[in-house]
Amino acid sequence: MDDNNSLSFEELERDDDEEVLQSQTVPTNFEVQNENFVVDVLESKLLVGTAMNSVEDAYLLYCQYAHAKGFSVRKGDQRCFSHTNELQSKEYNCSCEGSKDERSSSQRILVYQKLITRTNCKAKLKITREKGGEWRVSRFVEEHNHEMFPSDQTHLLRSARNISHAKKSTLEAMVNAGISVSNAVSFMENEACGPENLGFIRKDAYDHMSRLRKHTKVENGDATALIQYFIDKANKENYFYWNVQLDDDDRVMNFFFRDYRCSVDYEYFGDVLSIDTTYKTNKYNLICAPFVGINHHMQNVLFGLAFMSNETESSFEWLFTTFLDSMNGKQPQTIFSDQCQAMMNAIETVFSHSHHRLCQWHINQNAPSHFGSLNGDSAFKKMWYKCMTYCESEDEFEVTWRYMIDTYSLGGHKWLNDMYKIRQKWATAFSNGRFSAGLLATSRSEVTNMVLKKSGNKTSSLYEFVVNYSKIQKNWRVKEKTEDTRCRHDQSKISL
Repeated sequence: MDDNNSLSFEELERDDDEEVLQSQTVPTNFEVQNENFVVDVLESKLLVGTAMNSVEDAYLLYCQYAHAKGFSVRKGDQRCFSHTNELQSKEYNCSCEGSKDERSSSQRILVYQKLITRTNCKAKLKITREKGGEWRVSRFVEEHNHEMFPSDQTHLLRSARNISHAKKSTLEAMVNAGISVSNAVSFMENEACGPENLGFIRKDAYDHMSRLRKHTKVENGDATALIQYFIDKANKENYFYWNVQLDDDDRVMNFFFRDYRCSVDYEYFGDVLSIDTTYKTNKYNLICAPFVGINHHMQNVLFGLAFMSNETESSFEWLFTTFLDSMNGKQPQTIFSDQCQAMMNAIETVFSHSHHRLCQWHINQNAPSHFGSLNGDSAFKKMWYKCMTYCESEDEFEVTWRYMIDTYSLGGHKWLNDMYKIRQKWATAFSNGRFSAGLLATSRSEVTNMVLKKSGNKTSSLYEFVVNYSKIQKNWRVKEKTEDTRCRHDQSKISL
């Protein structure tokens, strides 16, 4: 089985959490007898003392048994012989083994929470061997403490899913030919006589294609040209700053740069910072992350630009730490971002002295999908918008929120409860004492993204994009200077 396959179908299975579905179908007696026969045959091959050809064969056999019985497999502990890397024992557990670890999330307020599906199940297979000997089953626990998946859903289990090399090639060829992932999977499902016979689900296909795009290697020539460009700029311009993060294979993973004027602008206008990472450009599918502020003419101003290969917490921490280092450690008073959990965590860690605000526009775009029938209730909508923007104090917010929840019996509404936990990040009542330049959203970043689209497209190299970006930045600065001149001229007319 391929360990790199996604663990989830929809939100039912994850790396550490898998929900056991209750059967809504009743199989016929023949189907039950056939399934029980298959389970009995496979169990007979897993009895204690049974020889195994290899660790891989044992895993595949246990996965077949799990698929037939209705549970998913997770690889467990292993031991090596003393002072060697040679395996002595290996365990395979039911995916419901263990319990959720609360320590890692106890100090953070999450926008969403994963389903808790660990039931401390003890079912497992353990194989061991003597040094130089053959593998044998040393322990086989059959009993589970949870319900099994019904047969019409077992093809959705993680350990039952695998995209073979042949199917990967077919999927990639179809997508490269311009066919959407969804249509490609539909075709392959039809060829396999149904999704249950395909061997993987649509989410696996999307994840596979996403991994291909994310790990597209930045060509050596392009990376060399980009770094040489940075070196030349640093030699010609005092205080030009750039930094590149490489992966384990010495490939460009993330980079950030800013010129001297950016640092001057940040010194004057860096009290408010907007960060948006929704725009992707260039042929490597890297994430474009402009650092945007507002100048004295209410025009956008760029404090720096980054490209990221992924949106993990560690990548954001590297980026934000690099940005602060380039700006002599000055933290903004207010930061605007979207609800990316990884970014939120990194902001909390790196920008510890800044007030973090979430984009109200993104929240309002997302809210209707959670309101259901309340979307047609104008009185409810009025109270919601008042909680967001029009409460003048924290006390007024609390009273309005409680009235809204009580009036519409929303005490058990998960999304609203989650939003209430992070109300300091989106309700203006909690930000009245902090400077925000009148912003409520990351719209400044989004406008910047629209402009940056002119710098490159899906065929642009990094070097080409950076050069074109510098031209756009130069034009912005000309507009600022023009506005400075206009304001001075108007002022002189007034003084006369």
